Amino acid sequence: MERKLTAIMFTDIVGYSRIMSTNERRGLELLDRQDELILPLIENFNGKILKRMGDAFFVDFSSSINAVECAVEIQKVLKGYNSNLEHEEKLLLRIGLHIGDVLIKGDDLFGEGINVAARLEPLADPGGICMSQAIYDSIKVKSDFEAVRVGDVSLKNILSKYTVYKIPSFYAEDYVEPVETSGVDEFQINYKIKNIKKLPPPSRGIISTSFIGISAFFSFTLAIIFFVFLTMDDDRIGKQEITNPEKLIQELKQPKNKASSYVKGLLYDEIKNLIDTLKVEGINDSIIIIIRKDINRLLLNGDIYYDNELIQSFKFSNKFKEKIKTYQLSKESVLEGRMILGQIFQGSIKEDPDSGFETFIIAAPSIFIEMIKNPMHYIVLILIILTYALTSIKITFEDIRDVDKVLGYFVEQMGFKKPIHLNKQLVYKPTLFQILVWGSSRIRARIDGNSIYLIGNIAIIKKLERMFKSYEV
Repeated sequence: MERKLTAIMFTDIVGYSRIMSTNERRGLELLDRQDELILPLIENFNGKILKRMGDAFFVDFSSSINAVECAVEIQKVLKGYNSNLEHEEKLLLRIGLHIGDVLIKGDDLFGEGINVAARLEPLADPGGICMSQAIYDSIKVKSDFEAVRVGDVSLKNILSKYTVYKIPSFYAEDYVEPVETSGVDEFQINYKIKNIKKLPPPSRGIISTSFIGISAFFSFTLAIIFFVFLTMDDDRIGKQEITNPEKLIQELKQPKNKASSYVKGLLYDEIKNLIDTLKVEGINDSIIIIIRKDINRLLLNGDIYYDNELIQSFKFSNKFKEKIKTYQLSKESVLEGRMILGQIFQGSIKEDPDSGFETFIIAAPSIFIEMIKNPMHYIVLILIILTYALTSIKITFEDIRDVDKVLGYFVEQMGFKKPIHLNKQLVYKPTLFQILVWGSSRIRARIDGNSIYLIGNIAIIKKLERMFKSYEV
């Protein structure tokens, strides 16, 4: 790849697209006439055509004075050619001039210099010349050309502002350019793509995003569950707090004392019947859940309390009695009831509830397994990965002028906002609609010569790629 600092000229026939759409034969005749008049002049001033794009020329010169003198001579020759022609037959050019880096690789051109020159040309008057500050500074003491300072101008899709000078049109001031419709109709976008190339994944490719997304998803979900366990106020008996379900059911089947008979008597009849007919060896989780729910009903209703004469007739330690008083004063009847149950069914039910952390540690494995089994979680994960995984493509056009014409149109069609400049890139932020429909994140674009580099989430870049291909002529 050859890299050099050079003076660049970009020329364009005024209204050529309109001419070709209405009279193709006339358009082809203009190209022949342009070659006949301009190519000898470029050669005379030691210019080298880097690329030809239909009616446009990209020319580089070894010196800026040669570039400016050639541009002026072109406009003079064309003025002479057009002097006796009707308006529709005139051959009018705009010319843009700039000094900058140019990278040449085969037929492809890259570099900020090319981008700037191509965007200075549309600012020139028909039959006029527009140049950058860099060109002007290099020729102002070497020539007698009069250039008018326009000021600092924002060039389309160029990150920096440029000070622009113009050599006015060589034609009469009363020249009026034919009015063309403003706004771009989708059917008027005709362009040629040289190729669309998928680039290596940027910082967040789909593989790295998958690892991060899966870890983050499960970690975030478990963190939420952990927070719920820490904050929930549930002092009833949990599944893991029935420490010995076989012993509990055996004691309910055949009560050993008046207290356990009392508790059994408070249960629903269907639960008592279930316990009586149940074989201890056949206990499973679903049976435990059914019995636990009915015991919790007794706790919530406050059916089991220390002031009950039957309960008081039981022998309890002084420490137990003090703790019961504490619960009674604080009106925590649920804790009072479960402590009594813990004493009655000693070794079967915990007297004190597990902390949120203890509950989480015990429950986490089963929760995690349930998460893995749930297909909805995989759908969410895929959506997260497609939203945050980035991909990158390079779209190379035959004509550098198509870059500006096409990029803004398609991004607008996708519903993105106007770009902002950030870190030497054009950044297109999605609207709320885009986020809701596509889960879309921002698109980053960099324009280099006749190529666009696009980085964004996979779904939106694939959508853009399909749109580019579908509109291609």
